[in-house]
Amino acid sequence: EFQADLAALDRLDDDSMWTIARSQQKDTDMVRYQVLLDKNAADALTPTERTELTNLRTKADRFMLRKAHAAAILRWRGHLLPPAERF
Repeated sequence: EFQADLAALDRLDDDSMWTIARSQQKDTDMVRYQVLLDKNAADALTPTERTELTNLRTKADRFMLRKAHAAAILRWRGHLLPPAERF
C-alpha cells in the first residue's frame, strides 16, 4: 500500500530527506489517537470513531515508514545518522 510513496523518496535530494527523517507527528493527532485507543480498549468506539482510528493508524504507519525509509536512504548515501533517541 505504501510502496509508491516510499519509492518516490528515492528521487528527493538530501535536504528534503533530512526534513522527512527529522519530522515529528502533530501532537493533536497523537492525542486523538491515544484517546481512540483508550476507547477501543474499553470497547466504547462508535463506528465513526472506529473509522477515524483506522485512518489515524494508517497515517501513523505511513509517517513512520517514510521516516525510516528516509533515514535508510540517507545512510545508504553515506550520511552518519545520530542515535535513534536523539533523531
